[in-house]
Amino acid sequence: MRLFKNRNSGAMFLILEGIVFTMVLNLYNPFIQMFAKRMGAQNIHIALLNAVPPLVAVFVLIPCGILIERINRKKQTVLVLLFVLSLFYAAIAFIPSIPHQSKVMAYVVLIGLMNWPGALYLTTWQSFFADHFKGSYANRVYSLRSKYGTLFGLLTVLVTGLLLTVIPKSDGERLFMYQIFYGVCFALTLLQLFFFSRIFIRGISDPTQTDGSPELDTGGRLKAETGAAGVTLKASAVFNRSYIKEILSNKPFIIFCVCGFAFHLAWQMGWPLYFIYYVDYAKLNEFQFGLVNVAYGLTQFLSYSVWSRLIDKKGSRLMIIFGAAGMASSPLIFTVLWSFPVILLINVFLGVFMAGFNLSLFCSLLETLPDGRKTVYISVFNTLTNITGFIAPLIGLWLYNHTNIFLALGIIGVFRVCATLLYVFRWWKARNLPEFKVEVAK
Repeated sequence: MRLFKNRNSGAMFLILEGIVFTMVLNLYNPFIQMFAKRMGAQNIHIALLNAVPPLVAVFVLIPCGILIERINRKKQTVLVLLFVLSLFYAAIAFIPSIPHQSKVMAYVVLIGLMNWPGALYLTTWQSFFADHFKGSYANRVYSLRSKYGTLFGLLTVLVTGLLLTVIPKSDGERLFMYQIFYGVCFALTLLQLFFFSRIFIRGISDPTQTDGSPELDTGGRLKAETGAAGVTLKASAVFNRSYIKEILSNKPFIIFCVCGFAFHLAWQMGWPLYFIYYVDYAKLNEFQFGLVNVAYGLTQFLSYSVWSRLIDKKGSRLMIIFGAAGMASSPLIFTVLWSFPVILLINVFLGVFMAGFNLSLFCSLLETLPDGRKTVYISVFNTLTNITGFIAPLIGLWLYNHTNIFLALGIIGVFRVCATLLYVFRWWKARNLPEFKVEVAK
């Protein structure tokens, strides 16, 4: 792998950590609603499983992001958050032993509270990454992390779906399998913690670049950073009005947030509806559900490298439009009840655009971050997308309850198309500005 020709062990362990992270995510995330369904969950519980975790993140991201920025020990913070996450997985493994229907609400509450360390892990990890990886090199590292994470993630989904279909003979046995999976999540998160603890970085992590490297102390902390106005700021500076003023004056970031808020609102409306469509209308079982996720993930894996090269050549501002447009077509396609083979083919198609959107979104976010206070900026953006994550599934369920599954998906598709046009407008307005012209990767 050319990335490691200079033996950049920091990037290697970061990618290994990402592989384990995606394996954990794919052990439980595709089956969250199905696990609840096997315990007797109703549609409102399915919607809450989508809505409660973002609500928790809304209240913790910005205040905790400020605290993390002040402490300025991002690596150590990530390690602590991973350990807390492992404890949540262990606790969820015992949920089915709770008597009566209270176990469903207990599951909803634990999944929601788990997003406290989960959302902070993501934000702190992104800030840590932004501190140490720059430009096209950051694009390559993140692309490889996503690519191989997706490969091992889809293998995980395939195996878990197969096990859930072949081994259990009753819902009770399936619940026991889910408990085993959460136990494995606990063990794998500890492995993820180990890999991240092995990341040691001095300065910028691009072996081919030296200019503009952040100055680090022996503990890997940033000594000082430069704010948007060119004023040198200590990384532990206290949050005050200058933060708000600086964020509001960062037009590229504000425009990016507006576009992201609109698209995530339209995107997340469909989350509970897809599960209802697959289970109640298409009648998919766990194995078929797993194959859908495999088809979706396989094309993501195969297309990450292509998207990475396109972003290097054309820029993330342009490529995010194509990713968003493909995702906008998803609910419109499902306004017809398809058979299982067709659903598989559709997800092969949609996985390509999901990869492009995710990679372009992250690269676009990095481009809008100033040298100072990255954690707070990322916390602001993630808070906005978690606000939409709370309200959007409830809106989607309301549309379903007042229309039908097909009309609701059609309405959501129209919303997604309108939100995609905001990304088009963003690119169109900035296409001739010199600061947004993308250098062709050497």
